[in-house]
Amino acid sequence: MPTFSVIIPTYNRERFICEAIDSVLQQTFGECEILVVDDGSSDNTRTVLERYGNSIVYIYQENSGVSVARNTGIRRASGEWIAFLDSDDVWKKDYLSTQVAQIAAYPHAVAHIVNSVYVHPDGEQKVDHFEEIDVLKEFDGKRCLLLEKPFRVIVSCSHWFLQPIVMRRNVLMQMDLLDPDLSIAEDMDLLARISLKGPISLCRDQLVGIYRREESIANLSSQYFKRGIYSRKAFGKVYTNLMNLPQLTFAEKKAAARVLSTIWRALGNILLKSGKKLESRQYYRKSLFVYPSIASLVKYLAAFLPRQVSLLLVRKGKGIVPGEDAGGEVS
Repeated sequence: MPTFSVIIPTYNRERFICEAIDSVLQQTFGECEILVVDDGSSDNTRTVLERYGNSIVYIYQENSGVSVARNTGIRRASGEWIAFLDSDDVWKKDYLSTQVAQIAAYPHAVAHIVNSVYVHPDGEQKVDHFEEIDVLKEFDGKRCLLLEKPFRVIVSCSHWFLQPIVMRRNVLMQMDLLDPDLSIAEDMDLLARISLKGPISLCRDQLVGIYRREESIANLSSQYFKRGIYSRKAFGKVYTNLMNLPQLTFAEKKAAARVLSTIWRALGNILLKSGKKLESRQYYRKSLFVYPSIASLVKYLAAFLPRQVSLLLVRKGKGIVPGEDAGGEVS
């Protein structure tokens, strides 16, 4: 049985997928199987993968979405740990060896996360993920740490990627896996739910490259910027479901409620700037109901004022979900 099963979902990524697979094959730790789940590609993906022969397991399915593709891979996997990699991203060669060291250092953890850097289409602009989501303060100068009760830290960060995470397969199989209806926020949903199963380790080493590419298809990262309403509704669904989990402590439920309130307020801002004042009031009201705050109250009252006045009150701020819609900020 391999230590890791690497799940690579793909859809029309013939230009990039070999780079992703090669980054796995070049790992200094080689005890892994690679499962490529082709989610109904119509390009030459199958042909370009023939060069790998038995080095990969190729699985084809009718187009069903990235969450279904990942679930297919998890169910077919035989490794003790599930590792995720998207078909246009790459691992540094010591990614898996670092995860092995984390597993040895924290043997009771259910998941291990390393840092990543994502690169914009120009290839120059690079962003440190842990710095962006403001999780570096948890390290207190250390390279690695263990979160014994990770849920509040996980849900309080704006977004996570699955590409830098390994999860215990037996724990995943006890859960509902990924929500097949989600193509955004499915990573946050899965990570938040597994964070209730046990400790999670974090390592600040940047070992994963996540690329923001310009493609003919609407990739997931572009949805954050072009589908602001959809993305916030997706995150809202995830956090609403999390809040309803019966095992949450009061503090954990409060942490989820605070973020959900911010999401609904951000959606209210987008709707207001799109000229949908009635809808914006509904989401501001939901924000107030979930987690009362002065910010939500001000935005709700502003939605009753003339549009130009109300826009002045919602123009600035930073939201819990990255991306903009209708030219507006999101807090």
